Amino acid sequence: MSAPRIEFPPALFTRELAAYYLDTNLRDIDDLRKTGELIAVGQGKRIRFTKTELDRYVDSLPERT
Repeated sequence: MSAPRIEFPPALFTRELAAYYLDTNLRDIDDLRKTGELIAVGQGKRIRFTKTELDRYVDSLPERT
């Protein structure tokens, strides 16, 4: 089974799509949310992440040389 191919980014990303987009796992997404490093929209089990928020997080990471 291969990973889903995203032809264009959705307006809101589920936890699963956010993990795929960031090349990480669901536990890391949950941890980033708990520490406030990723801000979700929605409530309860219907949380989502905007592409802008995911890109903001990536831009905040230190560069490796």
